[in-house]
Amino acid sequence: MSNLKLRLNFTPISLTGETTVSAGEHAYSAELLRQLRSEHYATHVFHWERKSDVILDIPVVDGAAPISNKSRTVNLIETPYLWSGLLRAALVRTFAGKREIERDYPVQVLGHPSQNLISHEKLPAWVLMRTMQEFTPRTLFDTRDQPQFGLLCDIKVRNQLRASCEELIQAGVPLEGRYVLTDLPSRTSGISPRALLIGKVAAIRGSELVLEDYRDGYQYIEAAMARLEGRAEVFDWCVEHLLGTFAESVLRAAKSKAANIHSGPGRMAAIQNILTFLRKEQLAPVPGAMFSFGELLDSAASHFPTTEIIPKPVLVFDPAGTRTSTWNESGIKKHGPYDQRTFSPKRLNVAVICQARLEGQVDAFMAKFLDGMPDVLTGTGSSRQARYGDGFLRRYQLDKANVQTFTAATGNLEAYEIACKAALERAADGGFKWDIAFVQVEERFKELSGATNPYYGTKSILLKNHVPVQSVRLETMNQPDTSLVFSMNQLSLASYAKLGGVPWLLAAEQKVAHELVIGLGSHKTQTSRTGGGERFVGITTVFSSDGSYLLSERTSVVPFDEYATALTESLKKTILKIRDEDNWRNTDRVRLIFHMFKPAKDVETDAIKKAVEGLKLEDVTYAFLHIAPDHPFLVFDLNQQGLPSYRPEKGILGPSRGLHIKLSDSQSLLTFAGANELKKATDGLPIPCLLSLHPSSTFRDMTYLARQAFDFTGHSWRIMFPERFPITIKYSDLIAERLAGLNQVPSWDNDAVKFRDIGRTLWFL
Repeated sequence: MSNLKLRLNFTPISLTGETTVSAGEHAYSAELLRQLRSEHYATHVFHWERKSDVILDIPVVDGAAPISNKSRTVNLIETPYLWSGLLRAALVRTFAGKREIERDYPVQVLGHPSQNLISHEKLPAWVLMRTMQEFTPRTLFDTRDQPQFGLLCDIKVRNQLRASCEELIQAGVPLEGRYVLTDLPSRTSGISPRALLIGKVAAIRGSELVLEDYRDGYQYIEAAMARLEGRAEVFDWCVEHLLGTFAESVLRAAKSKAANIHSGPGRMAAIQNILTFLRKEQLAPVPGAMFSFGELLDSAASHFPTTEIIPKPVLVFDPAGTRTSTWNESGIKKHGPYDQRTFSPKRLNVAVICQARLEGQVDAFMAKFLDGMPDVLTGTGSSRQARYGDGFLRRYQLDKANVQTFTAATGNLEAYEIACKAALERAADGGFKWDIAFVQVEERFKELSGATNPYYGTKSILLKNHVPVQSVRLETMNQPDTSLVFSMNQLSLASYAKLGGVPWLLAAEQKVAHELVIGLGSHKTQTSRTGGGERFVGITTVFSSDGSYLLSERTSVVPFDEYATALTESLKKTILKIRDEDNWRNTDRVRLIFHMFKPAKDVETDAIKKAVEGLKLEDVTYAFLHIAPDHPFLVFDLNQQGLPSYRPEKGILGPSRGLHIKLSDSQSLLTFAGANELKKATDGLPIPCLLSLHPSSTFRDMTYLARQAFDFTGHSWRIMFPERFPITIKYSDLIAERLAGLNQVPSWDNDAVKFRDIGRTLWFL
């Protein structure tokens, strides 16, 4: 798109000089490859050439020769697949002895300790907040599918507590209850030691730490051989202990510096400085040759990847498809919900559970929620409007509700349980059922475990009795009306969806007989941070291509080595259920698109295909799409100078929501949350997600898949704003989060949402 001025953190690389080299050949074995790399890391680069199943050893320093007696001449210009390993080795040699090298893939180099971002006269030198440069070789493809090799550069901030536990004890830092690390020798010469989490300090006995939740062989360790982990909460806690009342201002100043580095301008400047340094160093892959670094890849260049701005999804508010809008709030106010003619019951039975001392405030809130706030205007000038003037009942075409309140004597779980049981008894005695329950909770409940938390306790009781629950925080109820109207928009949407309503659907063009979009998520339960007691629950959410939520399914709780099998069986049951309900014929064309929270393994994709083949469907295509928030790519939008309504401006150089950059036939960058979606300036540069298509996919239209994934971020029935991930994955995450809390409630019954009707609703929103 000609009006876009984009830049990637990717510098194209070319090779000049004497590029012919003699390389040794070894018959491949994994053990030999490890041995060669360990023994000859400083002088050779080793590459497994899969096509010929040999290991090439390439001398990379003056005076080195091939190790093998058998060798061949290699022209590096003709073998670009060797460049990645050669570049990483050249980077390590460049920084060796000058900086600490954390890893060699991707290459991570720490900034000098003298450039510490956190400082105070009473702060020890071993408390460090320092920069880390990261280098990742990568090949991109332009609009003509021509490959371009280059280097992705980034800069991040790393927290470190470099003191041993012995030093921490001497400094008076209490270690009991804290997890500790020990450093193991790196597998590669010149790389920093590997940190290993070994356990939690239970006691200090002389010079020795006694650990619990420990890794095998580490029940005891000398305090001099262990150190604290640098996780953000541990780092802040340590600084607070060392500085007391000074800590807040010191941490705030340090985090402000870190935010500047993570901002668009900060990152851009740092990357340019890195490239200037690399050009001066003249990195050599082999003696006589040199890597040449170009400018950061710009959208004005002919070899920039194919780019588009995906338009907002069109939402449909009636079965005929005639009432549409790209703005959910406006569309539902104007047209009403998609299923307004068929939704039942129109007169809702609503139970309200709240603390007795707050009953008046809750009653006032419920009146505003149900009937609207027409006198509360927001916006400026001619754009002022009543954002929640219609109210829940009128917006969703409902009749006056039967609302009854049940009070809890106190704010503890037992009192809430008594109120819930009173509500259930009232419905049983009256011969009716509650359509939904609104439960008043408090922010402080988040600090309570699930076993004592009224939020999860009420959900447990009511969900088991087929009553969807909408919790509302007291702090939300007490917002100023000009803020409350926006919260009401979100609450009303989620409440209608929990009732089984359909607010809107996507305007999807059906290209095949049946298309399912399936989100694969996972919830990990673990009793130990050191690796023991891990068990997994596979979570599947299934949607049709128009965004209709069909159902969710969960596997049993299984160890990791049984996870793939359990997930496959769960998928088979899920697809079988939908096939039977929708009367699929065996000859119908079926497309199954999987949105995956982690990269798919061949064994998983093969197992899924095998399970579906057992259903006797004759024409099935698959797409296995990994949606990753963590990756080495950055996108800068040179036209984005910040959103001026914010002071300071947020999102400078940040890409816009909907920006899609097709990196290859199997990878795309897609911005789900852009500059406008940042909450504040200190949130840094918006990072797109990396979409990767598994090689075994038989449906491979990356543009179609990216556009569909984007549409599913604008189709949440939880909030009026776009989600940061497609709801296929977001809903799975919400199910996992809710189940984690509910499973802490002793009386909870997992079968409530696994086998009963409530489990087929959006109970988890």
